Amino acid sequence: MLRMSKWTLFLLPVLAFGLFAGTTGKLTGVVTDAETGDPLPGVNVVIEGTSYGAITNLEGRYTIINLQPGTYDLRFSMIGYATFRVRQVKVEIDRTTETNQAIKSQTIEGESVVVVAQRPVVKRDISSSQVNIEAKSVETMPVQTVRQVLVLQAGIQQGSEGILVRGGSANQTVMMLDGLSLNDERSNIPYAAISVSAVKEIQIQTGGFNAEYGNVRSGLVNVITKEGDARRYNFAATLNYSPASAKHFGTSLYDPMSFFNRVYMDPAVCYTGTDNGAWDDYTRSQYPNFDGWQAVADKTLQNADPSDDLTAEGAKRLYEWQHRRQGDIKKPDYVVDLGFGGPVPLLSKFGGTRFFISHFREQEMFIFPLSRDGYDENYTQLKLTTDLSRNMKLMYTGLYGEVYSASPYNWTTTPTGRVLRDQSEIADLLNSTDGGAILYVPGYYSPSAIYRQVHGLKLTHMLSPKTFYEVSLEYQNNRNNTYEMTLRDTSKVYEVVKGYYVDEMPYGYWGYGTNSINGDRMGGWMNLGRDKSVNSTTSFNANLTSQVTSRHQIKTGAQVVYNDYDVNSGTVSPSNNFWNRSMTYNVFPFRVGAFLQDKIEYEGFVANIGVRMDHTNPNTKYMDVEAYDINLGAGYGQEITSTVEKVATTARTYWSPRLGISHPITNNSKLYFNYGHFRSEPYSSYRFRLQQESNGLVTYLGNPNMEMEKTVSYELGYSQSLFNTMLLNVAAHYKDVSNQAGWVYYHNFKGTVDYYKASNNNYADIRGFEVTLNKQSGDWITGFVNYTYEVSTTGYFGLIRNYENPNQQRAYLRENLYQERPHPRPYARANVDLHTPKGFGPAVAGFRPLDQCQPAR
Repeated sequence: MLRMSKWTLFLLPVLAFGLFAGTTGKLTGVVTDAETGDPLPGVNVVIEGTSYGAITNLEGRYTIINLQPGTYDLRFSMIGYATFRVRQVKVEIDRTTETNQAIKSQTIEGESVVVVAQRPVVKRDISSSQVNIEAKSVETMPVQTVRQVLVLQAGIQQGSEGILVRGGSANQTVMMLDGLSLNDERSNIPYAAISVSAVKEIQIQTGGFNAEYGNVRSGLVNVITKEGDARRYNFAATLNYSPASAKHFGTSLYDPMSFFNRVYMDPAVCYTGTDNGAWDDYTRSQYPNFDGWQAVADKTLQNADPSDDLTAEGAKRLYEWQHRRQGDIKKPDYVVDLGFGGPVPLLSKFGGTRFFISHFREQEMFIFPLSRDGYDENYTQLKLTTDLSRNMKLMYTGLYGEVYSASPYNWTTTPTGRVLRDQSEIADLLNSTDGGAILYVPGYYSPSAIYRQVHGLKLTHMLSPKTFYEVSLEYQNNRNNTYEMTLRDTSKVYEVVKGYYVDEMPYGYWGYGTNSINGDRMGGWMNLGRDKSVNSTTSFNANLTSQVTSRHQIKTGAQVVYNDYDVNSGTVSPSNNFWNRSMTYNVFPFRVGAFLQDKIEYEGFVANIGVRMDHTNPNTKYMDVEAYDINLGAGYGQEITSTVEKVATTARTYWSPRLGISHPITNNSKLYFNYGHFRSEPYSSYRFRLQQESNGLVTYLGNPNMEMEKTVSYELGYSQSLFNTMLLNVAAHYKDVSNQAGWVYYHNFKGTVDYYKASNNNYADIRGFEVTLNKQSGDWITGFVNYTYEVSTTGYFGLIRNYENPNQQRAYLRENLYQERPHPRPYARANVDLHTPKGFGPAVAGFRPLDQCQPAR
């Protein structure tokens, strides 16, 4: 049942969802008389081809707000003065673009002056580490996906769960699509499968977020997509194809002479053993010991069952049969990216209704196959836009996607909705005790699919040239299906050696303990995971932006996010009850956010000042149990949800100040600083998880009363223009992280209570600096190079293992490693684009083949 506090009910009529990202920019400037330098009031400033415009005030200043990112042409006109046009004025997300113009008196009737806007290298209004990348720049990068664009930037790395920004985990970053969240609220991890052909601009922030952004602590990525042209159709297609090939150096993992096979296949040792003297000491030390197939054959003759008798050669042939799976990569990696847009037939006459539809598909083969042989995802996006009037626009964004991979889990947990993607995580499986068997067992980890859909409506209404509001409604649904693969046919119909019949092992899933002839485990422990969870998020959003004076732009708004988690995850083993466990919860948490911020702009000082309120409500009851309560043990836990008293959870309210200051030192340099408190909710499994073994033993217990995780961030940076074409940016940052989620272990005297409980007990201390040199324009060369140095320390407050037995507790305290201090791992990236200038080279039949040619990246 939905329960809301009086505070929340008061806010609901006016507030909306917590991450309603800015998707527009602003134009401003001062118009003066070219001869006297005096400001000119009453000048008409119009963006050509649109209904946007402004009139300069008594100070000669104009401001035009709510502009989509892109390039515009401005027209300045006033009676008695020549018409002045400025071409290619660039507007970016959440930025103020300043275009000051001096216009001269008209000497010839109808006189017009046209110039091309010069883009400032140093962007004076940005008070944080922020990068705005337009579609044209993405096209020059050697990338296939938006994710690859992100990991080229300073401070960003690829992790096993997603992108990692300045030492934060993947769930601390938010991905936005046209202002709509692409974070799966079950884990708060974003999915970044956005068609590159649909991208209009990508904004990347690695710190200093304004107060309008909530549930984010490390990184913010806001992707604005194309709307489609109201007059003509456009089509784009990209195919990136990599032929099937090994993803490692050296011998194939499946080669008879590989590390995993050589002792069983090398004629020098396989029959009589690795200690027979055929190998030197060094070679012998590199491989496991093996007594030889003759010793294996002798053991088969020592029992009374003649049906399993084998010769040494027969034992070797049986090994070859049981390890016949060949996992060398046979399929290609590829990315297909399609985009098509234009006017909607019949409807384009009404409000210029236009569309843009894009499709993205990526296949990436694993370094070796598991229950699936690779990662496969596809997403289709549709964007519809219509102008209801000159001052009102309605936009619909829809996204549907499917992801196919394998679900990682260990022998004490259940699937959590995550799927495998990172190749290093897969390769590391070979370091486990079952490394050799993993190569040959098709059922390792359970195959998994995720079906996603996002639908969003956004209404933008200009109340006046200086004030507009936005209202949006978003619905997101994520459905998991982690399932059992095809069962093994155990019919012994295959004659490996004369008179010796076996089944199809290692193919198929077999839930009972079965070993190959060399001892590799090929049944019982694999393919246990199941997940039929569904989670949905409904968000209502509203905000108001007003340029109240020429120096102050006020933005305010509020947000409501309502979640429905129906989590049904577990592991299933037909042979071992110890491996049968379940994790279930069906809850409806919600949160409300509100913010107020002011962008203050003076000639030598720009400030972004704001405050944010977040109100979270778990909207459920939790079990009030003591640390070593007997109801948590085997035999009692099966009824725990009905026998233990449940009490209402606690709703909490948080206030987060945000401050960013940019101080232009000269026209070519600035100093900037930002400070802020940032919060996000923990994984839902930390808050609501109840995981039990088949005998009722509780092994993981969530804590719905957990606080929001907190990061206090500081950043100091300096930007300098070099030769009017390059930007040097140096930024140092420090993050004080607290209240992060962690598990605390409890163990009673008898060992009958043995579980983990969630707590806000993890902290981190992250500091580092970044240096970026960027050249965005040039006739022959453009690109960037960056360097990141980062140091992080993490640990836990209090005890992370609690024993009722004081002797065990003392032993733990003597050995507890309470803090982790990994070594710094600096890294650098570079992207250099070599090309020819516009108009370069000879003309051939009216065509210049070398014009803006791009020979290398």
